[in-house]
Amino acid sequence: MTSMRRQRLTAWGKTASIAAMKSNTFWPAMALILAVLIWGIVPSFIRSLALEAGSTDSIVIRMFANAAFCLPLFYLTGLRIERQDWPRLLFLACVCNFGYYVGSILGFANLSAGAGGMIYATNPLMIVGLAIILGQERLTFAVALGMVISFAGTVYLFSDGLDGGGGNPVFGGLMLLAACFGWALYAIFNKPLVRKYGPLKTTLYSTLLPALPAALLYSPHTYQTFIHLSVTSLWELALMSLIGTIFSVNLWNYAAVHLRPSSTGVSLYLIPPGVALFGYIFLHETTGPQTLMGGFIIMVGVAVAEFGKTFNLARAA
Repeated sequence: MTSMRRQRLTAWGKTASIAAMKSNTFWPAMALILAVLIWGIVPSFIRSLALEAGSTDSIVIRMFANAAFCLPLFYLTGLRIERQDWPRLLFLACVCNFGYYVGSILGFANLSAGAGGMIYATNPLMIVGLAIILGQERLTFAVALGMVISFAGTVYLFSDGLDGGGGNPVFGGLMLLAACFGWALYAIFNKPLVRKYGPLKTTLYSTLLPALPAALLYSPHTYQTFIHLSVTSLWELALMSLIGTIFSVNLWNYAAVHLRPSSTGVSLYLIPPGVALFGYIFLHETTGPQTLMGGFIIMVGVAVAEFGKTFNLARAA
């Protein structure tokens, strides 16, 4: 009788543990999915604004708009950041995040949304690679193979000069790779701040502070560009700041604290097909067959790496 009771308690304990694991990951996973779905739409808005306002003015206008929407929200979180955390915060905001914004704006100013979306597929393995270097993930054969496949896909993507849609598609592609690397750094190094100050305050500061380096690019022409923006661009700018930046990055930061880097990173391969789809809907752009094939090869590499990690975890269990 005692043995049967122990078995029942053990079975109940396992069921409770599984339920707890699901409850601990369900909402972060939902937040992550919503964030990447939003990011599938945003590049079309980035490209639209860059084509109307020009690359440099777009950078300044977007950073200032982000800051304007962030400031009132500090009422909810407070402003206090401990002195020892400022170096990390400034690095994340003014180097990683600002670098991401600059790279993405310059990239989509010179490259179609669909082609740029395919380059976004390199981001998951950048995150995993950094996590391996920092000891947060383990390098396995599947991860190494996935990186090789994705690298081959990237080379193939660039081999024919990429799809046009801008002044210099190859330059745009390189800028997007730089943007992805900036985001990978942000995704890896912001966790201590999110745990300490919460997702919203970390998001607000990392979105507000890039206005400081952006101010160096300001000119009287920027103001003239802003006041002559079309109503459509102003709506897109507001949506990019509130939904595409503050809301979505807050969701990402919340998910990143509760999920492994490999899990958050692999979610990003949902972005490329979304970017291509919304680029077609909003900008009437089509993505060429070589670009689609290159993006497909990259995503196969990501899938191989992720399947390999999942298989190893299941086998270890």
